Amino acid sequence: MRRLLMVASFALALGPDLAAGSKVGVYLDFEQRPSLAAADAMRQQAAEAMREIGFDIAWRLVSENRGNEAFEHLVVVRFVGTCAARGVLPPTRQVLVLGSTAVSDGQVLPYSRVLCDQVRRVLPDVEFAADRHSGDIELGRVLGRVLAHELYHVLFGTTHHSAEGLAKAVQSTDDLKSDDFSFTTVGKE
Repeated sequence: MRRLLMVASFALALGPDLAAGSKVGVYLDFEQRPSLAAADAMRQQAAEAMREIGFDIAWRLVSENRGNEAFEHLVVVRFVGTCAARGVLPPTRQVLVLGSTAVSDGQVLPYSRVLCDQVRRVLPDVEFAADRHSGDIELGRVLGRVLAHELYHVLFGTTHHSAEGLAKAVQSTDDLKSDDFSFTTVGKE
């Protein structure tokens, strides 16, 4: 209950135009065709995280946009690199940028990028999974969390981060893969 109150207070404090149940059109643009398993898991994970804070996501592909749909909010997300576990990228222990959102003159713009190859590099057990389908699903879950973080910036119009959860500036590999990961961990046991 305390967690729900914190989330509701967070959303109300950010303004009246972000009402619960806001319909958001998220247009996806992939540099390379993603794994279907990764793309499905990514959409499911991101939608679940955004629903928690009052946003209903409608997924679309940029290539299929005909300009005939209206949404309360619109975001375009470009996925750079290969969004599939392929077992070819060497792992790294460096801190990498996994996603970004455009900002101009201090104004957050509705354009984000998710860097799939960077995400794959911080997940060697996923990248080199013996079962590629399972690896793609786990990769998709993490891509969904990175995407949700970027959607947070766009939908709340902020460059700021929180001290915990999905809105935290720096995520560890353990954070990204955790079974219990949301925008707020306040009130969780």
